[in-house]
Amino acid sequence: MKWNPTSAVVLVLAMCLPGISLAAERKTLLIAGGEVTGYYFPVAGAICRVINKDRPHGFGCAVVPSSGSAANLDLLRTGEVDLALVQSRAAQLAAAGEEGFKGAGPMPDLRALMALHGEVSVVLTRPGAGIEQLGDLKGKRVNLGRPGSFQRAMAETVIDASGLSQGDLSVLVELDLAEQGAELCQGNIDAAVFTGVHPMVEVQTAVEECGATLVSIRSKSMDTFLRKVPSVSRFVVKGGTYDGQKEDVAAIGLKTLLVTKSLSNDDAADVVKAVWSNFGAFTRLHPALRGLSKADATRDGIPIRMHEGAQRIHGEAGH
Repeated sequence: MKWNPTSAVVLVLAMCLPGISLAAERKTLLIAGGEVTGYYFPVAGAICRVINKDRPHGFGCAVVPSSGSAANLDLLRTGEVDLALVQSRAAQLAAAGEEGFKGAGPMPDLRALMALHGEVSVVLTRPGAGIEQLGDLKGKRVNLGRPGSFQRAMAETVIDASGLSQGDLSVLVELDLAEQGAELCQGNIDAAVFTGVHPMVEVQTAVEECGATLVSIRSKSMDTFLRKVPSVSRFVVKGGTYDGQKEDVAAIGLKTLLVTKSLSNDDAADVVKAVWSNFGAFTRLHPALRGLSKADATRDGIPIRMHEGAQRIHGEAGH
């Protein structure tokens, strides 16, 4: 059967909103997700599933597809949605009205309800490259990705967090994500940074084809870096995520945040309570949510203020 994104939208909305057309008096929370084929859309759908199960104060929930964080923040700003999934760095920049959000101005009332899955950066090295720890990247040929790309921004973040500079690399390579695994296995580069939701197909392919290995992202300057860049947080790629990976590997990345700018304290509390009271089932609704803990959802990597209503529930849960 041919994949039809429009049909998928209808399917998820139908799944999330049983009988909504017959309940005009019921409030409907709209969550800006992302592209139907990405991660944000189904994760937003998972949130709607638990809200529609509990129906706090009788309200329902629906997912609005979009092109990603920037579009979601625009929808939130104009009041077209009540909630949105956004990348932690985008939330920080939007709240301050910086970079791509300068024209629209700051969003000082942007608030986080919780953190969800992360887009995690790992360093992959080829056999024989002599790279066992992050500091060993000095003097090596490292792919950072295309200028202006998300992969490049995260690779530069990894280099900064390591305490190195781009000048410490012998060669700075600018390959696309899809190219760097093959170049690594052919010995044309010594290491590359891969960022995404793990396990990543690109990482697994390089592991299988040439025995590439993951290098833990640790440094003496890490604590200082994370205080300076609050949108970045620590992650762990669990042992067994990739073939031959026996140990946990330290990593860093950006969290996906559930945010709002208009929900009342009671409504925000009800949203968080619906997720918390169904947390085990919630984390099984999509692979990206597996391994998420309530502690992870309420600390580190959240660079904007927590909503007072959400804080109430987090406090009751002891987080």
